Amino acid sequence: MSMRSIQRQLITTVLLLELLSALAVTSIAYIHERHTVFHALDIMLRGQADSLLGAVQDAEDLDDNVMLNQADVHAPHRDQYLILDEKGRTLGSTALSGQFRLPPNMPTGSVVPMELDHHRYRAIVVHGSRWIDAAEPSGGLIRHVTVVYATPVNRAWSIIHQTVLFYALSSLLVMACTALWLLWSLRRTLAPLEGLARAATKLTAGSWKFEAPAQARATTELQPLVLALEQSIAGIEDAFRRQQRFVGDAAHELKTAVAVVKSSLQLVTIRQRTEAEYRTGIERCQQDILRLESLVQQMLLLARAEDTPDAAPAEVLPTCDLREMADAVVQQLTPVAAMQQVQILVDGPHLPAQIEPAQARTLLENLIANAIQFSPPQEAVLVSISGDAHHAMLAVRDHGPGVSAQEAAHIFERFWRGDPSRSRDTGGSGLGLSIVKAIVERWHGSIHVDHVQPHGAIFHVRLPLAGQTMQSASSASVKLQMTQSSGGVIIHES
Repeated sequence: MSMRSIQRQLITTVLLLELLSALAVTSIAYIHERHTVFHALDIMLRGQADSLLGAVQDAEDLDDNVMLNQADVHAPHRDQYLILDEKGRTLGSTALSGQFRLPPNMPTGSVVPMELDHHRYRAIVVHGSRWIDAAEPSGGLIRHVTVVYATPVNRAWSIIHQTVLFYALSSLLVMACTALWLLWSLRRTLAPLEGLARAATKLTAGSWKFEAPAQARATTELQPLVLALEQSIAGIEDAFRRQQRFVGDAAHELKTAVAVVKSSLQLVTIRQRTEAEYRTGIERCQQDILRLESLVQQMLLLARAEDTPDAAPAEVLPTCDLREMADAVVQQLTPVAAMQQVQILVDGPHLPAQIEPAQARTLLENLIANAIQFSPPQEAVLVSISGDAHHAMLAVRDHGPGVSAQEAAHIFERFWRGDPSRSRDTGGSGLGLSIVKAIVERWHGSIHVDHVQPHGAIFHVRLPLAGQTMQSASSASVKLQMTQSSGGVIIHES
């Protein structure tokens, strides 16, 4: 793909416009100058013809003829003329007058072009009359005279060409000056943009420091670009840092899990053992491998949850009834809650939220399972669903140790645990709440956690509502109460 220069395009466009303007001005100047010069030439021709007409006088002969007084003739040597009386006799002429070819019966003042001796001339025809013996009692006689006067036009065309050439050269000079000025001005104008590009090229994987030049920041047209670059670079840096941290944490977690499996195998094979000891060791290794498999699955789930979905029309956005999904997840987690001797209570109307059902299930599973894990026996986990005109809201409350302000700042980070111990029984993977946050943010929602006095924590989730109206709940709120009974959990509706 060929490179394009904005600077070259701007200069070319401006110069092309100036060239078109110069051609237009030169054409107008040519038309105006031609009209002016030839108009002046015609006035001069009429004056010279009238002067020759005035030089015609009485011949003082018996036939009362007229004659040309040569002493009154002051025509330039390059001009040509022919003077005829009413009988067609020549009263005066020049050397080339014999080449005059005029149409018959031309009115006085007519101007015609002609060619004499291979040169272009402009001629005028003037008809006049002279009085003979005006002092006679009879009033004298009138003699009609025709004057044809011609002058070469090369001088006039020379003046026109010089004027047009002056305009053309002046336009070219202006274009040259404009090109130089544009080159200097554009380089100076584009200097902040070039500085911005140089600052951007200094960014590397190890250095994300970006300082926009002061000139670029102070330029009105470049300020939005500066802000966009700063925001984009900050977002990319944050994503890069999170990716680095995720890779490091994942490597640490996988290394720890593999080390546990390795130590379990070494413990089994370090000496000769009984069949029961081998079976116990193998079962322990299987549990470690299952925990490692669960960690890998959660890491893949987090990666998928953070993948930005493609934009879709509003009519095809997926929806999920939060109440129905909450009921399904509670039924799924019933055995876990029974083992912890924990009740789960669900309250709220049926609300359709804009979220994929599979991800809504994952969100609810992680939040409720987390609440079950931290709830002491004989306590309850409360799942509340509510909404307003634009959002569906979900709240999951436990009665565990609660969340301090310091823990709340990190609770959604990957691999973070409030309890620093990494026990295989209680440590977990530290990815559950990170997955929840990624799912909520993917669907343009929000999540935060509050500490509840005297003990407990409540997770608040806000998701876009599908449509603008909430589905009405049943006349009586439905609560799912789980009580332990003979090794199982009974679900009551009230």
